[in-house]
Amino acid sequence: MRTLSAGREEGDRRQLPQVHTSALPSQKAAGLEPGAPVSSRALRALGVFLLWTALAGFFATQLYFAGLPWPVALAWTLPRWYSWGLVTPFIFRLDRRLAAAARFPVRVALHVPLALVWTAVTIALRLAARPLRGSPLPDNFHIYLLDRFYSDLPIYAVIAGISFARLYAEQVRRGIREAHELALWSVALERRLVEARLQSLRAQLQPHFLFNALNTISAFTESNPKMARRLMAQLGDLLRASLRHTSQPFITLGEELTFLDDFLAIESARFEGRLNVSVHADDELLTRMVPAFLLQPIVENAIRHGVGTRLSGGRVDVSITAKGRALSIRVRDDGVGLPPDWSLDRDAGVGLRNVADRLEQMYGTSGLLRITAVATGGVDVQIDLPEPPAAQQSEMATRAVPK
Repeated sequence: MRTLSAGREEGDRRQLPQVHTSALPSQKAAGLEPGAPVSSRALRALGVFLLWTALAGFFATQLYFAGLPWPVALAWTLPRWYSWGLVTPFIFRLDRRLAAAARFPVRVALHVPLALVWTAVTIALRLAARPLRGSPLPDNFHIYLLDRFYSDLPIYAVIAGISFARLYAEQVRRGIREAHELALWSVALERRLVEARLQSLRAQLQPHFLFNALNTISAFTESNPKMARRLMAQLGDLLRASLRHTSQPFITLGEELTFLDDFLAIESARFEGRLNVSVHADDELLTRMVPAFLLQPIVENAIRHGVGTRLSGGRVDVSITAKGRALSIRVRDDGVGLPPDWSLDRDAGVGLRNVADRLEQMYGTSGLLRITAVATGGVDVQIDLPEPPAAQQSEMATRAVPK
């Protein structure tokens, strides 16, 4: 059990070691080795070749069942499908350019003359291949061309349709990727805004405490210079701790209690024995992570507005207990209490408002800070801290690893 009291000196304050780590470089997307693109293109070309061969074999079965020998049937169908396989990459490339330069209706209209041109090219390739397989040129070119045009134009339509589908799928994937990147950018921007908001709140809080501490020290400058020097040293410890934790939204409970103890040493000198503050926390809770500078403004508020206004002083009790993975923090004073109809949103000062705002920003949940009046006099402040957000837990784990 750790117990702190106002004004107690700590001769052996231990501070947890801090590890300064740099973020690991982002892993690149899985790619191929320097020689892999060549093999990838070779495999792709082989796959395309097998596809067109399969189509030729499928249509050769029609001729085979009509009575032609299998080699002859293949000799008739392979030139047709291989010629379309040769021109398909050029059709895809040209359609990509049309998609970038023309609107959809114009693009579709341009494919009509292109269908005639590319079909004529495949017919010319097949005519050139006829002597290679020992077939004579057709006797009636007019009938031959009409027959091939009518039978091959649907092939061009299918190829063009596949090109349309490929480009549309690419646009969809690109849109999804851009939406994902935009979402990541929005999350990062929101996080930076939250961090800026928290820094702003802490910037308001720290001068508020500093001015009060300087006023306390100045009161001892002439009447008790030795006390003033000791308080200045303790204030220096507080400021160094403040600077050390400026970029850390969460610190350990042990560090937070050490900071609170330095603050109480200054406050006890100010009240000259009229203030009694006790802090109780089990030792196993000292490594739990809590928002930095959480307790000091609450305790300061209890001292200033609760027991500080009474000549007899008073008592402030701080207790931290565990509720599973959550922490319950309670600050109770026996001071003058709250005015009737007091409201946190309307009547709270800078310190309490900043604590409530910071808790909501850090945990994404409102109502973590509750303030109620005690029937016998005084104020009861209770904070139920859930587990830190997942984004902060990895950062805490990194900080907790000793060198």
